[in-house]
Amino acid sequence: MAGPSIVEYFTGSEGHRCGYCGSSDTNRSNGMWAHKLTCKDYQDLIDRGWRRSGKYCYKPLMNQTCCPAYTIRCKALEFKATKSQKKVLKHMTKYLTSDIKMKEMHGNDDENQSGKDKDVKRKDSPLNPDETVQTDHHKEKPEPRPGLGPDANKPPCRKAKLIRKERKRQKLAASGVECDSAYTQAGHQNTAKSLEDLLFEYSKHSNILHKLEIKLVHADMESEEFKSTFKQSYNVYKNYQVSIHKDPPDKCTERQSLTPSFFQFQRFLCDSPLMHDKRSGAPHMGYGSFHQQYYLDGVLIAVAVLDILPRCVSSVYLYYEPSYGFLSLGTYSTLREIYFTQQLYRQVPSIESYYMGFYIHSCPKMRYKGNYYPSFLVCPETYNWVPIEKCRPKLDSSKYSRLDDVSPGGFLSSEGRLPVLCE
Repeated sequence: MAGPSIVEYFTGSEGHRCGYCGSSDTNRSNGMWAHKLTCKDYQDLIDRGWRRSGKYCYKPLMNQTCCPAYTIRCKALEFKATKSQKKVLKHMTKYLTSDIKMKEMHGNDDENQSGKDKDVKRKDSPLNPDETVQTDHHKEKPEPRPGLGPDANKPPCRKAKLIRKERKRQKLAASGVECDSAYTQAGHQNTAKSLEDLLFEYSKHSNILHKLEIKLVHADMESEEFKSTFKQSYNVYKNYQVSIHKDPPDKCTERQSLTPSFFQFQRFLCDSPLMHDKRSGAPHMGYGSFHQQYYLDGVLIAVAVLDILPRCVSSVYLYYEPSYGFLSLGTYSTLREIYFTQQLYRQVPSIESYYMGFYIHSCPKMRYKGNYYPSFLVCPETYNWVPIEKCRPKLDSSKYSRLDDVSPGGFLSSEGRLPVLCE
């Protein structure tokens, strides 16, 4: 049985520098140091707007802080990929099967995310560091000469897809086959592919040039398996921080030093207060903190830090080798984590959501998290989940807003009590 959670709560809410708007003292939050946390307790905390960074847990004071941060989750079982997300998966398939490298990635803001769910950011680090570099396609082009418009004597243009379908129907009709039944039998119905189908499209190819493997390792410095990959993982992290976030190399220390840094590898991404729980009813790897490692041809190229909790998979951070940025690993890993949540649901039906950390509407470059459909934000007053489509109009008019219009009353009162050990 897991023991009780033990935390040190810090009173007061002094202002700190904000990594989103750059203000020096308007970022306000409550905080506590978690010596030990049961996964159930942490699940309850993040459903109330808390978030961990290493062993430090914090909750923004939503009606006081400069950039209110709303907890966001995606319903993994109902997930539907957007066109740009499908494009990222197609690019990965092309690379694995034909070794085509994309020198540039065209698309919108959710296509090139990285360092996802690093909810405390610095002024000197880009909020979306994997942002597309300007190419000739983005340069100013000469103004086109005015045309004469469509020719009224010619039929309107038709899409190539419709023309192909019409030709197919004509061939079937000429051979005496009923078109509708032929399309049904041949599987030509307009059915959307599942996320699993999109992710593993490459496996249908006979010529696979690169081998992609994903391994899940429990984040525990006492684990021999975790320690065996520690050095590799740290090197990827250091390259990522120096290249993407422009950290000085001496700041990315491997272990704790006399001058603690938020970005120190072990303290930030390896140490966790969550107690590993493999009791009956848990998934086979148990609840707790894990590193999901991405290997390409046997070489570690990316690591996603995840918390597996009783009702969700919670994303903590992603870092990768900068030379593989052309694969849009931010978006790709998010899609893999949503699929991972779907897999866990088959073992534990209560795990049905994927948490993406904080959604900050006042920071445009942090809005990409809302592009994973369907997404929900937790109301800061009732703690009920509200579809993000209903939240956006309110957040457009005010940084802080009560999102839930259904539940009556004001702030939600706690049901039951939490035992607290005091000195």
